[in-house]
Amino acid sequence: MAPPAAAVEGGQAPQGRQQQPQGGFGLTGIIRMVVFWYFASKFFSPKKPTEPSALISNLFQKAQPLDMWLYLSENEKFNDFGSESSLVWHESNIPYAVWGPESTRTLTLDYNPSESLKHNGSLYAHVFFAHSGFSPDPSDPEYQPQAAFGRTHPVVTFLPKSKADKKKSLLGSSPDSSEAQVTSKVVDEPEEDDDSKDDGPVEWVSYWKPNITINLVADFTQYPKTGVAPNIAPYLNIDPFTGNYYPIVYFNEFWLLRDKLIPLNETVTELRLNLEVGPISMTKWQLFLQIDQSFQIHRNYGSMLEGEADELKIDRTGRIPMLKLRDRESYVRNKTKEYDDIAMKYLCYVLFLLVAGFSVYSLMYERHKSWYSWILSSLTSCVYMFGFIMMCPQLFINYKLKSVAHLPWRQMTYKFLNTIIDDLFAFVIKMPTLHRLSVFRDDLIFLIYLYQRWIYPVDKKRVNEFGFGGEDDQAVAETDAAKEEEKKTN
Repeated sequence: MAPPAAAVEGGQAPQGRQQQPQGGFGLTGIIRMVVFWYFASKFFSPKKPTEPSALISNLFQKAQPLDMWLYLSENEKFNDFGSESSLVWHESNIPYAVWGPESTRTLTLDYNPSESLKHNGSLYAHVFFAHSGFSPDPSDPEYQPQAAFGRTHPVVTFLPKSKADKKKSLLGSSPDSSEAQVTSKVVDEPEEDDDSKDDGPVEWVSYWKPNITINLVADFTQYPKTGVAPNIAPYLNIDPFTGNYYPIVYFNEFWLLRDKLIPLNETVTELRLNLEVGPISMTKWQLFLQIDQSFQIHRNYGSMLEGEADELKIDRTGRIPMLKLRDRESYVRNKTKEYDDIAMKYLCYVLFLLVAGFSVYSLMYERHKSWYSWILSSLTSCVYMFGFIMMCPQLFINYKLKSVAHLPWRQMTYKFLNTIIDDLFAFVIKMPTLHRLSVFRDDLIFLIYLYQRWIYPVDKKRVNEFGFGGEDDQAVAETDAAKEEEKKTN
């Protein structure tokens, strides 16, 4: 089934299957693009002209009270301002570009879909803002064009219909084989891309967006008439009479995840809609746009950014540099090496037992596309478990020596921030369960290390996991002090 014509005309026609990032997918590339965009906008954006007549500015002032109307209609073009059935939300005296309790408003309502909407119909949210006391209706005698503005946003999106799950139990029937297992797969699961080629034409299904977040961008920049930045120009709504621009209305769908969308069909009788209006800073708005653009690039190309995995550098001779790891002599001859070997010996036994147990459990109770898929999942679990095993010997060494290695406050801060950032991404980004567990395993190790650091003394002779010891830092400090004293003497 092709997507409805209304969706095509409204710019909501689906563009093929898109892949949603899994785990930290493309995170490094996204950060690079955001940083590059920031500096490029600072250094290469056109200079502001000196003449005020060559500048355009915001028609509205900071903290100016606004009234808001939100209509729901199945028509993309809206002019029926007198329809009480279409008006679902009205707010008064919203201060523009002011952060506070009075500037953020919320509403939750239940919407009864029409028969047309249940059968791949469209629905649009028409939001209008105006100076308090003014009307957004152009047919009103007191209507002022420079005092009102609005924007339209689709409440229904169209996505490819879920494909049938082709996974099966490799050992035949399993205890979990039931009707519950014959489920539909997630729309964007990338591993089914090859199978979808033989399934015939793609069928599109309409989905309801349960959340609509309306943000007014706090932007009072004076832009040159002929030199607006390319990342800003598409969103500026210019008044044809004065040449100035209206406040930017941004429908924020950054946190609207795919699994929150509700499929529409004839069985749906009531839909919940959560509405919110509030301000957003210029920097945050631009950051959201840049990240969305980066994700769109990933979806269009089906891979990460160019050069993302190119981490190996070739030297001038054309050979790939070889990395050789060798223990220090002082490390080989002390107790740390002895306890490290003991810990790794027994932890490797645990690693093999856990991986083997998980692989057998997965083979018996889970479903896979093929034996190759089962082998890959088993090896993946081995990698995650190995990462956990590699962090445990340090705790065992601390316990046996009843001391902890010297860790400067900068390295300690790095460990702390690294752990916190991983936790934040684990909560806000969709990722496999094993990867999310690997994030929280780092928290467990870090908390145990903090407890050991509290009860055990610090041994500056020991080398920490960064390859430095307290005596090294002390020697560097003494060398720097000697150089400073020599400069003063000369």
